[in-house]
Amino acid sequence: MTTEYPPLIYGGLGTAVGGLATASVRSGMDVAVILIGHTSYVGHTKPVELEPSRHERRVHVTRDNQPELYQLPWSNAIERTVELIQELRPDVLHVHAYWLLPVVIAVKEQLGIPIVYTIHSLDRAEYEIGNCSRDVLLKSEIQKSIISMADRVIVVSQSEKTLLTFYYPTVANRRVRIAGNGIDDCTIKYKNKITAKANQILYVGRFVDRKGIRDLFAAIPRVLERAPNTRFVLVGGQPFDSGKQMEQWWLHPELYRYRKHIKFTGWVSSSEVKAWYRSSDILVVPSWYEPFGMVILEGMQNGLAIVASNVGGPAEILKHGRTGLLFPPKDITALADTLLYLIGNPIIRRKIGDLAASEVREKWSWGNVIGKIESIYRECVPKKMIGFGNSVSNSTDKSDNAADKRA
Repeated sequence: MTTEYPPLIYGGLGTAVGGLATASVRSGMDVAVILIGHTSYVGHTKPVELEPSRHERRVHVTRDNQPELYQLPWSNAIERTVELIQELRPDVLHVHAYWLLPVVIAVKEQLGIPIVYTIHSLDRAEYEIGNCSRDVLLKSEIQKSIISMADRVIVVSQSEKTLLTFYYPTVANRRVRIAGNGIDDCTIKYKNKITAKANQILYVGRFVDRKGIRDLFAAIPRVLERAPNTRFVLVGGQPFDSGKQMEQWWLHPELYRYRKHIKFTGWVSSSEVKAWYRSSDILVVPSWYEPFGMVILEGMQNGLAIVASNVGGPAEILKHGRTGLLFPPKDITALADTLLYLIGNPIIRRKIGDLAASEVREKWSWGNVIGKIESIYRECVPKKMIGFGNSVSNSTDKSDNAADKRA
């Protein structure tokens, strides 16, 4: 159950959920995706409640080798989801957005289905590390509630587990599992030619403080003064905004003289994002807080040399000096110097990109990741499933007790 699913993607969450659901089908699981509120998003904040409409209905989509997709409106989401789950009779409900807490509570109380919740980011960390607005902190109590009630909690990196334990020390460790995201295992003819004449540096993501976007803007003049043939391509920004809008809002006066070296694409389709990966030389990920970082896997798959902050997921995925280069977060000088190092050393840049492309296929393809997810599901499901209700809850308790003994 999610609020994002391809082609409706607002960030890494939608990409990750789409990949997970498809990989689960390939592994032999029966999967249905419940997409709620797909017409009511405002940026990356909580979806806006829509007035009930007689035209709103459940939409069911089936495609070969893909999960069944059910699109439900926000109006009467609780009632409609409970009815749908009664029809589907799943063994596990895997939740990817804590905004759906009221729906999750209803499903848990009325049907007794085991709940698995993946934390794609911690709101407390978004506020305290990522400098997000206080609204995020206020909503963290909702996230805490779903963490507390879930039968299993998945975190996407070891650093996220450390933060979870710090912020919510009462959460039982026996319910927390680490399982990173993956990427589709496909053959890409990526660009990786040796050239010292020009370099295209790519940024993909939202324009928010926690992504380090202001640090990148501060580093651009330092890079261009020493490597004037460099071009920066900034993909994304805010959902549905054009490149022209993003340039008007984010191109600061001190950058006007470098205007021809900076391209704002605005919010573009996934196929356009892939094209920018293929045409670029370096991917920069200057985040202050990054729980996992799907862009890291995408950059590796496309053979890009990656420059990333030494935080969270990037620090765990990349091997410094081998499959990427890491620099201290918020260190603008280090960011600029690391980019310049790769610009000035095309052979090293190519070697790093080649090793990254090889490693992402060996370690981070969904085929290698899905086994961990399936094991977590099996912890929640009794060997002999007998409908809903107490039989499920009792069996889940037994699974928890067994986990305690193993621990």
